[in-house]
Amino acid sequence: MVYDRIKQQMMETLPFTQLLGIRIDDIGNGTSRVSMPADPKLNNHLGTPHAGALFTLAETASGAAMAGGFADLIMGLRPVAKESRIQYQKVAKGATRAEGRVPGDIAALKATLKAEGKIAFPVEVDVYDEQGTLAAQVQVDWYLSEKR
Repeated sequence: MVYDRIKQQMMETLPFTQLLGIRIDDIGNGTSRVSMPADPKLNNHLGTPHAGALFTLAETASGAAMAGGFADLIMGLRPVAKESRIQYQKVAKGATRAEGRVPGDIAALKATLKAEGKIAFPVEVDVYDEQGTLAAQVQVDWYLSEKR
């Protein structure tokens, strides 16, 4: 399946996510689930997951959701994260997971991409800790253009 190939490609070509132990668990049509284990090496001075590690988890989830939404076109595209915003809600404890989604109409986004050769759109991500507490909400704005 195309989503499995995207997941494998991402896992093999993102060494920083490998360093953090981030795993892409699932990719769908504009959706993703990504996880990061509890690891003291990823903690901050409070003994909880570092904000930078949580952001990387969320950014990975956003990229996986974006790629899933454009799975049929992604090999011919150049995706770039253009801008991001993160709102930390609660202190995360232990292992974490992130759920990404492309809001809105993916078919309409594809039509714009086809007509204009480029597109920018947001991907929303929620980050949860191992107790299911919402730890952060993230938006990553992606820019897609045809490969040059």
